[in-house]
Amino acid sequence: MTAERPVGKPVLPSIPDYRSDYIDLRLQEFLDSLGAAQWPIDCVKLLSRMKDSDQYRIRIGYAGEEVSDGLDAATNYVQGMYQIVLSRSKIRYPYRKSSDRRLNFTIAHEIGHIVLEHLLVPNHCKTKEEIRMEDLEADEFAARLLMPQKLLYSFNYYSVDAVASFLNVSNTALRMRLIHLGAAHLIRARRVKSCVRCGNTRFSEFAQYCGVCGQSTAQGRGGIRRIYYPDEYPIDSFKRALVCPKCHRDIRHGNGDRCPFCGTCIFNFCSGFFDSGGSVCSCANPGYARYCEVCGRPTYYQEINCLKDWQDCYTIGMNR
Repeated sequence: MTAERPVGKPVLPSIPDYRSDYIDLRLQEFLDSLGAAQWPIDCVKLLSRMKDSDQYRIRIGYAGEEVSDGLDAATNYVQGMYQIVLSRSKIRYPYRKSSDRRLNFTIAHEIGHIVLEHLLVPNHCKTKEEIRMEDLEADEFAARLLMPQKLLYSFNYYSVDAVASFLNVSNTALRMRLIHLGAAHLIRARRVKSCVRCGNTRFSEFAQYCGVCGQSTAQGRGGIRRIYYPDEYPIDSFKRALVCPKCHRDIRHGNGDRCPFCGTCIFNFCSGFFDSGGSVCSCANPGYARYCEVCGRPTYYQEINCLKDWQDCYTIGMNR
């Protein structure tokens, strides 16, 4: 009797569980070796970073109408160096449409062969089935690299092309990834209002600006990403901080509008509230707000450097 795969774990036809786990391990090691990864991933730039690193010895070349056996790209391991050859006729960069974005997946596939160490043994020493399996594994590596499961679940699917364009993959690659994850239903999922710049989904009723990145709501709330930015400093129903943003001491039982320990204002007012001249905005903003939702100016918490940069506070865990 074989053990049942846990509910929610993606079914990968033809790839054994232990090899699937190996792909996860090698992918995580690869991402860790490159430092903080940011999506969407541009594999042309990623390949250049690998080429310049000490860990990978890579040479890149270009062929005419076709590479080996009419492929878009091919990689060989010769004398301790990886040689990647791309079909010059298939290169359309930067990516502008779905067919152009095939190049990104193609390069990710070749990177998969390198990271998974497929090429250390030459093809003439392998069976056709072994070569087929390695191609499946390289495809799966590319899919997980470019389209992490957790990231796919954070999208508004206004259109397949819009999401695929954001990810730098073809429409077909995105559809196949969703099917393999058993998540094709996401294409029909309810759309959530989100900032077109940072993906923030939290807006007060009177918000004229995104509290996370300062984008005007006049630009729309039809963002592709859906990101919940939590209050870095929890507040009560009166928008009073429960923990001082400066000295980090518990102030939930204090009185007034200042921390009794260090004197920091406990309300995340618009920074204009403290201006001695000019127009005054007295909006008290949520604990996650870097920018005033009414006028778009930096908030008090932002001004005293108590909040992380919004671009650094959300990371994507590698999750198949």
